[in-house]
Amino acid sequence: MKLCLTIGVSKAPPLSYLPGAITAAHEMGDWARQAGFTTEVITDEGETRVTIQRIRESLKGMLASNDEVELFVLHFAGHGFRSGAEQNMWLPSDWFDETRAISVEGLKRQLYRHGIRSLTIFGDACRSLPADIDTADIFGDPVLPRGPYEAQAPIIDRFNAVVDGQQAYMLKGDGKAPDRCVFSTVLIEGLCGFRDEAFDKYLPDCVIPESLALFSKDRLREIGEIYDLQCKPDCATGIPREHAVYFQRGGSPHGLPPPKWPAPPEVVQEPDDGSRELHIRLPNIHEFSRPLQARLLTRHIRDGLSIQREADFRDFNLSIHGAVPKAIWSTSSVEKFFTEGGVTHYRVSSKKQGAIQILVEFEDGVFASAVVYPMLVTFLVRDGRNEINWTCVSRWDWGPDPLSTYIETIVDLQAGNLAADQVDDIAARLRSAKHVNPTLGAIASYLYDYSGDIDSIRRMAFFYCDYGQAIPFDVAFMGLLQSTDSGHGSLVTEVPPVRERPYSAANQKLPRWVTDATRPAMGEIAGLWPWLRQGWQFMENPEPAEKAVAENLGDVAAFLLPSQFSSFKAEGARILVQKFNLEESR
Repeated sequence: MKLCLTIGVSKAPPLSYLPGAITAAHEMGDWARQAGFTTEVITDEGETRVTIQRIRESLKGMLASNDEVELFVLHFAGHGFRSGAEQNMWLPSDWFDETRAISVEGLKRQLYRHGIRSLTIFGDACRSLPADIDTADIFGDPVLPRGPYEAQAPIIDRFNAVVDGQQAYMLKGDGKAPDRCVFSTVLIEGLCGFRDEAFDKYLPDCVIPESLALFSKDRLREIGEIYDLQCKPDCATGIPREHAVYFQRGGSPHGLPPPKWPAPPEVVQEPDDGSRELHIRLPNIHEFSRPLQARLLTRHIRDGLSIQREADFRDFNLSIHGAVPKAIWSTSSVEKFFTEGGVTHYRVSSKKQGAIQILVEFEDGVFASAVVYPMLVTFLVRDGRNEINWTCVSRWDWGPDPLSTYIETIVDLQAGNLAADQVDDIAARLRSAKHVNPTLGAIASYLYDYSGDIDSIRRMAFFYCDYGQAIPFDVAFMGLLQSTDSGHGSLVTEVPPVRERPYSAANQKLPRWVTDATRPAMGEIAGLWPWLRQGWQFMENPEPAEKAVAENLGDVAAFLLPSQFSSFKAEGARILVQKFNLEESR
């Protein structure tokens, strides 16, 4: 059985009108039906709105059968933005009033429980960071409840109209051709076999994910030259390469006309009404340039290093910069050492526990979340823009070089510069001296999840166990690891074995914790809730294996603050304090 759901949202006020999204949804539906897919087309034509509830009901109806789904194609054309490390949001008609968007990664994860062998996601939406606090505070909805099967990641193919941080485009119709979403139209040309360049060179009669990706990049470059647009798609295809066939010569009836493109203008000028853009421009959430961001964040963390050089590093394991805390809430005792120059040092006890969950309360009612590890020092920074950032440094290797590596990754996270193709490089930096940096692992888990690479997440989890460290909450959760209560105020999990990565020239340059086969292992989970904000969307409908971790955490999501690392309004923090019996230290 093959399924296709295509969604076109032309009206998502207060954002601009996108009539090309309707064209895109219908043409994608026409392709899918002639290719033998059971197909649903959802648009907002007339007065009918596209809502999360409507999408949910359509998906539940499509997935009701117990038949295995050979291939599921999910297509969206409309407004969107990016909210975290490869965390993409699609906006339904009522996104502004409901303050909820479609979480692409959340929906993808819910589809894991529906017996899908291959999943293709076509995203014709912007991937820039939100420009204002209202948009940044939109919460991602995973759309579907839990499905009937055990969670199993399918082979995933991702086709995005643009790379991170960019806007996609729509062309206005000219009377002979309709309004057109550029990326969706290029996809249709390839999916329907209208262009010879879309066929695979090894399977010459077939359009497969890899050949479609190569065609899309070349064709968009050509379209960009014709219409004076900067079109650079982001495509990632799964293996084996022939796992999905979108079109085959001599297969299903053709019968579809090639899409007509609007005539290019004789003289291309920058319009003043935004009509060239498929989506409203959502510039970077930060007002500073990236180099200045890096300098500011680096300065905040490094401000206390001169004190550390004079102090006995064994005296404290938590250093808070940028604002003086009102209190620390924790599952363990916390001793305040001293405050100097806006930097406060603490000793968090870990006599009976490993990694310790903490909440840092500030005078204005903001609560920052972090985790303190034995033999590591946690640096937490609240900067002038109220962003919360934190990382851990080994006691044996805490100098400027490793710290700069961690800071660089966090700055890239905040600035929206982390992409899935960087994940192996980030994972390669995990180890410092005798320890594996937990914050880098948490970030990497979301990047691996983007392409459904559960094995790499579990491989990281094993190496935390192997180095005697607790597994970051996000790594355990994104790796679909089953958790149980240890009886000592923490959670433990069993990490299943993972096969060695297939050989490639690039793999041989990576450290063993990125490529090796691993054996089963048991380990403690560090923290009691997600370290990064984007993890909270998965708390609403957890897998059975995740229930011990996520149960009763769904209510907290409404009180999250718009920072990449988890931070809360007072109401949310009080829920956590009560649920986990956190104690206050001043």
